[in-house]
Amino acid sequence: MAIVQAVFAAILRSAGKILNMAFGWATAMLFGKVPDDRQSYLSVIAFGSVAWIVVLLGIIFPSVGTFLLAFVPLPDWVDDTWVRLAMLAAAVIVPIVVGVVSVLMLDPQDRPAGIVGKAKAVLKGYPYTLGLAITLIMMTIFAPVMKARAMLKRWTTRHVPVVVEANDYHEVVGEVEKALATGGITTRREQASWMLRLPTKVLTLLAGGAIENLVADELTSLKSDRAEVLLHPSDLVISGRELDAARANAIITEHLTFTRAYMTWTKEANALEDRLRRIWCGLRERADGADDTRAAEQLAAVEAELRTTELSYEEWEVLFREKLLVERGLLQVEAGLADRPPDLTEARPEEVGAAKAARNGKAGASGSRLAYLPLVAAGAAAVFYLWRGVAGDKPRSMW
Repeated sequence: MAIVQAVFAAILRSAGKILNMAFGWATAMLFGKVPDDRQSYLSVIAFGSVAWIVVLLGIIFPSVGTFLLAFVPLPDWVDDTWVRLAMLAAAVIVPIVVGVVSVLMLDPQDRPAGIVGKAKAVLKGYPYTLGLAITLIMMTIFAPVMKARAMLKRWTTRHVPVVVEANDYHEVVGEVEKALATGGITTRREQASWMLRLPTKVLTLLAGGAIENLVADELTSLKSDRAEVLLHPSDLVISGRELDAARANAIITEHLTFTRAYMTWTKEANALEDRLRRIWCGLRERADGADDTRAAEQLAAVEAELRTTELSYEEWEVLFREKLLVERGLLQVEAGLADRPPDLTEARPEEVGAAKAARNGKAGASGSRLAYLPLVAAGAAAVFYLWRGVAGDKPRSMW
């Protein structure tokens, strides 16, 4: 009997690990890679939503609910009535906790004002909990299937942190598509798999605006034969063979810079990114012959603030790269290599990098040699006329 119990316990532990893994896949596929400051809130909300479904089940079947929550059978001496009452209380309290956490997950300026507004937001935890619970149960079933497909293709997954507002979603998808085409990867725009769209529809229907910054209403995928790109509001997921995914990642990192998508995820970094974007757009819209001193001063101010602002290394690296791109564009303009920096989502590497400077350098060298042609021509003409004059004093040839 003891051996049977040990085997049964081992099976339950393995099943728990498998369910936990599938649950992790489900949340990652549904929301993408969420920024760290929201990840803890999202974990609480996701766990609370699933626990709420178990609690509802426990009201009807106390022994089943207790087993699913604690992985232990309900002792015989515990009255089912007390378990039902506890489960009923949890069913009332859990959605309120989810509502509170969903409010805390918002940025301070986006949180509802006043007691009435906050109370309404907290009470929305009930439909939010129901929607997220149904969605996560569906995704826990679908996620292993989608993961198995990727494994059969021997595809890997890479994540590019982005922050995309709901109104800018389709515009950013178009910019990603242009950037990939510029880098030589032609994609076709399609809706995401129905295994992602169906749970998302359920969640947006029940949760409404509470999750608009986490889930896109119309998830869109860019597909090619060798890679796929899926844009979430807080993550850009690249799938493909390792080298193909790495190449797509490099192209997006190089070209998707000054667009509607933030490549950083904290407010401090977003503010610096906005300033760099304004400087870049100012250079792009400059009139011919305009003075770029102000742009250089603004860039120097951003550079100084970048040294003192408390940022993670990943965000500092993104901002430093963007600063270098602005600096390169400014230097190209001041050196006369270009009237204005090119659109990075459309410009090929040879149009913006060292190759352009090399071509201009060769052209400049050729131009400098051509500049001597008038002097050489003038000298040759002088020698010719001088020779004509000297030759005129000599006796003419007999024939």
